[in-house]
Amino acid sequence: MKRLAVLAFGLQLTFGGGAAAQTDDLRYFVGRWEVTSKDPGTGEVIRVDYRIEPAPGGAWLAGSSASADGGLSARDMWGRDPLTGEVIRVIFDGSGTFATVRSSGWAGDKLVLEGEARSKGGIVRVRETISRVSPQRFEAIWEAYRDGAWSAYAVETVTRRL
Repeated sequence: MKRLAVLAFGLQLTFGGGAAAQTDDLRYFVGRWEVTSKDPGTGEVIRVDYRIEPAPGGAWLAGSSASADGGLSARDMWGRDPLTGEVIRVIFDGSGTFATVRSSGWAGDKLVLEGEARSKGGIVRVRETISRVSPQRFEAIWEAYRDGAWSAYAVETVTRRL
């Protein structure tokens, strides 16, 4: 066991420690949030409780969410790709779908993550555009790329719960 600890410490020295520094610009998301998500096609509104906290070691942020009725749930991890420096978010939902999205980082108060979602139905390109409105609120638009165009499928207002 002692040998493993020494090896882990050696790897940190070789590849750089500072795990928390990898997520400094993502710390905005740490906390408990209330998500109001509207489907622009149907007008259906879903409310979700979303909590994000630093994962052990501090290199990643871990999130969990659930709708009030228990019909929707998801887990996600936020961090930085250690090789490219890109922001990466990996999402796993209760239906078995997972998505991996990436971004070069914040442009002012906007963070655009693109990637793909995988489910039993196949692979879909997705994009999440997050806009910081204030320290207590952000908005997120989820879009899917179908038939040669981006189309919104969820418009979210996310408010920090105290």
